[in-house]
Amino acid sequence: MPDDVKTASRYKQDFAAWAYEQADALRAARDALARRIHDKTLDALDWDNLVEEIEGLAQRDRRELESRIALIVEHLAKLQHSPARDPRAGWTATVGRSRLDMQAVLEDSPSLRREVPVIVAKVAASAIQVAARSLTENGEEEAASAVRQAPGYTPDQILGDWWPQ
Repeated sequence: MPDDVKTASRYKQDFAAWAYEQADALRAARDALARRIHDKTLDALDWDNLVEEIEGLAQRDRRELESRIALIVEHLAKLQHSPARDPRAGWTATVGRSRLDMQAVLEDSPSLRREVPVIVAKVAASAIQVAARSLTENGEEEAASAVRQAPGYTPDQILGDWWPQ
């Protein structure tokens, strides 16, 4: 398979991996060209910022996952510990939408799936604090305390169809 077909295929199979590969390829091209030739056309390219922008495309998907995971943890904690009735439908809908959005990101960039446990570890504590603060602001001090003391959620619970009872 020609390299351009492989690259196009990689782009469709795993966007984040493709973006990181392209950033690496841009760095290598910049360095190789700098050693071999001097061309004003190549000098016009802002190599360092091009590399950063390409990497930023991959990081965008990772940030989206972080945001979705934090929102899911926050709302699962509220669903699990709050006795409030009215906001439950909204929390449930938010978890459902966020899971769908997260699955779409993982379909576009499957290499990010292996980062989910790291992302969960990174964002879970702050998401729990957001949930507890929200509950406290709504007069649910007991629920807020329970949220702060509860064990966290696993990546499988966050990604899957697990719901608190």
